[in-house]
Amino acid sequence: MRRSKLLVLVVGIALLLLACGDDASETAGDVETATPGPAAVRTPRTGGFGTAFDATERAFSLTARNINHYERQAFAEGKEVFEANWTPDGSLGFGGLGPNFDATACASCHHDDGRAAGPAGDGVLPTGLTVKLITDDPATINEYGRALSAFSENGDGEALVSVRYEEVAGSFDDGTPYSLRRPVYSVELYGDGSLPDETVIGVRIAPQLPGLGLLELVPDADIIALADPADLDGDGISGRLGAATDLLRGEPAVGRFGWNAEQPTVEQQSATALFNDMGLTSRYFPSADCDSWAPCVRVGQPLSTEYNVADYGDPNFGVQEPAGGEVTDRQLLDLAIYTQTLAVPAARDLGDPEVERGNELFAAIGCTSCHAGPFTTGTGPIQGLSKQVIQPYTDLLVHDMGLALGDQMLDGTPVATEWRTPPLWGIGLLETVSGHTTLLHDGRARDHEEAILWHDGEAAASAAAYRALPAADRAALIRFLESL
Repeated sequence: MRRSKLLVLVVGIALLLLACGDDASETAGDVETATPGPAAVRTPRTGGFGTAFDATERAFSLTARNINHYERQAFAEGKEVFEANWTPDGSLGFGGLGPNFDATACASCHHDDGRAAGPAGDGVLPTGLTVKLITDDPATINEYGRALSAFSENGDGEALVSVRYEEVAGSFDDGTPYSLRRPVYSVELYGDGSLPDETVIGVRIAPQLPGLGLLELVPDADIIALADPADLDGDGISGRLGAATDLLRGEPAVGRFGWNAEQPTVEQQSATALFNDMGLTSRYFPSADCDSWAPCVRVGQPLSTEYNVADYGDPNFGVQEPAGGEVTDRQLLDLAIYTQTLAVPAARDLGDPEVERGNELFAAIGCTSCHAGPFTTGTGPIQGLSKQVIQPYTDLLVHDMGLALGDQMLDGTPVATEWRTPPLWGIGLLETVSGHTTLLHDGRARDHEEAILWHDGEAAASAAAYRALPAADRAALIRFLESL
């Protein structure tokens, strides 16, 4: 107990200290040159010994290769929860959907455990993108909650959210032109309500899922060691810890999941998605009041910290009394285990001269300053995820990426937003698994190159260095990303 309290105190102090650094957005414009970092030592086993050597359309849906029989059983039962179609009345066996929702199944947004597609063009946002309401207005949150839902039990949801793209033209240093697309969102509320003009709209796309359990076991100390909010080393990179809250304990925690690193664990991330996207209550969100301005009263401890998966043969081992949610404790635990143990696909094309040159260029222009690694995972309840050397190409920190990538007010005014560095493992198989190559938090980038060109703020120097590369070197760097 004393050790637990000490850890909480240490993490809380670290979060407080790191929040006191200079605002990265104030110094990003001073960055003129990229800071070279070391090129990663190439290995096919980016996910440790659980890496899956499969480059087909099922590449994101395999179990980690080194988990045991009981964990595979939990994986199978969690997959059933993941793919289940929930209904309001439970007519299909899974009940409690709504009253407002964006999807009826986890798999609706994470098809084949992959990434949802960004909008193909102007029009209504497709399934797989959520619309967060970022506001300090209690009346708005009490009326609409923390997100705008596309559907309800009666048909239409809370709002119709559409996107219109503006062209952003540019050119590489060699004169080759390129064109990006900047999204501008509009909100049409159903009913007579209205949103204050200063309401910020945060569009978030559903990311691919492999490797979450490994990232969960990266030691807090390793993430804290990479943070440099005041840029004390002068490299132009001011990564901060994602400030998260352990909802059940009501204590600060190191964030590592979500586009803004606002979630500390896979279990809490899963419960949050079930509640926000499908209106499903659970131990973490015991009532609809959790979507209002009033504090949400929660009881209990995380299930995943008390359930020893090696003893999965006893279906009641470690499972607490039900909290009364629509998602049972057992379903939530199985779902968490499923997403924790999805295998990372192996890196490919090792030894290919162009790919290896791309790896070196990736480091030379400063990309590895944020897309970092490797890490060695700590010890957790799933033995196969513990003590693994992994290369996810992320520092799990949040960074200022410039106003162009920020969230937007209702009138389109950009708002400064810091983004967690997304892991890159498996990114080269996105088209194979999900049928598209749209990237970034809102799917605006249509391919890897557009994603790079949108980098600004702390990454401005790296983006400028990429634009300065000869065409052959740009192609090599993209080939490297496609090999991951």
